[in-house]
Amino acid sequence: MTIFRTTITAFLESEETKAIVDQAFADRRLEKAITDSHLGGAVGAVAHFSESTTPNLIIIETALSGDDLLESIGGLAEVCDEGTEVLVLGAVNDVATYRSLTQEGVSDYLVSPFTPIQIYQAIESVAIDPSEPPRGRVIAFIGAKGGTGSSTVAHNIAWSLARIRDDDVVVLDLDLAFGTLGMAFNMESEQGIVDALAHPDRLDEVLLKRYMSMPEDHLMLLSARGVLDSDADIDIESFDTLLNLVRTTAPFIVLDVPTHWTSWTQHVLKSCEEIVVTSMLDLACLRDSKNLVDTLTAGRPNDAPIRLVVNHQGAFRKSELSTKDFEHAVGSSPDLVIAHDPALFGTATNNGQMIGVENPRHKVTEGFNALAQTISGIEPPRSKKQEPEKAAGALSFLAKLRKG
Repeated sequence: MTIFRTTITAFLESEETKAIVDQAFADRRLEKAITDSHLGGAVGAVAHFSESTTPNLIIIETALSGDDLLESIGGLAEVCDEGTEVLVLGAVNDVATYRSLTQEGVSDYLVSPFTPIQIYQAIESVAIDPSEPPRGRVIAFIGAKGGTGSSTVAHNIAWSLARIRDDDVVVLDLDLAFGTLGMAFNMESEQGIVDALAHPDRLDEVLLKRYMSMPEDHLMLLSARGVLDSDADIDIESFDTLLNLVRTTAPFIVLDVPTHWTSWTQHVLKSCEEIVVTSMLDLACLRDSKNLVDTLTAGRPNDAPIRLVVNHQGAFRKSELSTKDFEHAVGSSPDLVIAHDPALFGTATNNGQMIGVENPRHKVTEGFNALAQTISGIEPPRSKKQEPEKAAGALSFLAKLRKG
């Protein structure tokens, strides 16, 4: 989640650690925080803050241990203002050291080697108020170009996610003029996302629910009406207000993002824990998929990789690229490949149903379920049936060894 109104200053002892901390500071979720890093360690921090106010969080790197470490932290405590938190990056992997530091008021202690994501997570644990309600995981879907079927993939993944996680999923259709979310679930509504974005200052949980439709348990839709009576651009502040509210109401939020490279679509994609790009096996999609993957990855150094879905495989057998060529050029293998099946998808669309309803055992349904599980960020529970099978296999193997 984005960390607001936080000031963070780091004093490190090596250029290597400074580079890692700077990479953590470059995380998209810290873009609204004020961050700064210096060399000098604890000694430099004490000298600096003896003449200036301290930030919300100080990060210190030190190679000291035992009493020397505690004395160094004690000197820093003397110049810290009330309310300042301290994160220590140390070299001693010792439980007693950790306990001593926490007793001295240190918020957290990380042991080298460090990674940017470890440092970011430590910052997050300190900077975010634990009394705040949990915030939902945001998953964005965008097509490499129009017509790839990104909306269809988004709708089916959202449906699968609600089923396999047995938890609430909210779907936002951000194509205000031509969105198909309501049609996909046969749930057309007079009110929807345009109304939610129109007056963000009045928006609360009760009003939000009035704008939503609910085709089944755990699945809530904030649809676009599909009429051309309003501007299709989205105000960024209005979107942030809406998304922040939705994130407090459901564990998973799916965004169906139109293929327009505008300031607001770029902002939307920055708000997400997961991004799924839907493409096809032609040169234009190959080029645009690579551009999207490269650009989005550069702005998300500590996030999950961009997920790739190849749709309509086999639609143009004589001219389409192979999946191997696609993978080689983009630099990433597809997470899901969907064969061209106009009868299956056409029937589901005409009936206002998801593929999993039309054919629960179809290979495509299995693919949607698997990708939904992956982007949920939650490891699937281990099947109880697997344990005896593994044990039986091990016993059989041992028996063979003994006989031999």
